[in-house]
Amino acid sequence: MLRPDLPQPILFHPLKHHLVYIRQFIQAHSEADDSFLQAQLRTIGSSQLDLYLGELSALQIADETILYLQKHHTLAPEAYRLYLSGSGAAYQLISLSDESEWVLRWGVVEGRHVHLHPARYSRYTLRVKANTLKSAVAVSMAVRRYKQPLSLALVNQVRTQWLGLAPIPSSLTSGTFARLVYLLDDKETS
Repeated sequence: MLRPDLPQPILFHPLKHHLVYIRQFIQAHSEADDSFLQAQLRTIGSSQLDLYLGELSALQIADETILYLQKHHTLAPEAYRLYLSGSGAAYQLISLSDESEWVLRWGVVEGRHVHLHPARYSRYTLRVKANTLKSAVAVSMAVRRYKQPLSLALVNQVRTQWLGLAPIPSSLTSGTFARLVYLLDDKETS
């Protein structure tokens, strides 16, 4: 998220790892072209990530992070770079008001120096494999698009046709995948 009210551009990435953002993406893009959906789902990656499920909005997360950096005099790019290098690992952890933990890294987008994402196994996060999250998002979109109930056949159709992944032989009634599909099916944003 770019904060235009700050003197220098800062990039915050809690959005990609925020349940509300994903729900809004599903709602807004369920009817989008398959190539667009495939490109967007590829941005999730292929490893693991921590999905933030807490109550803080993306704006609250960004604001609290900015306040933290201002309080510690590390908001300016060079001060921020020194702050990150102090750990020897090129990142720092901070806690926000809900006691969730977030990782601060150097931003990879030119002109934006702060990158933020949920910490591994932090409070209010769910650790998921990227392909599981991609599948849950794609299936949630397919349920809306095709107006079909969730089924193993629909899951496998989406996994093979949209994601280029192998079909799954197991039941959908348990595990992280079923929990994700349930979490993404938020009736309030539908």
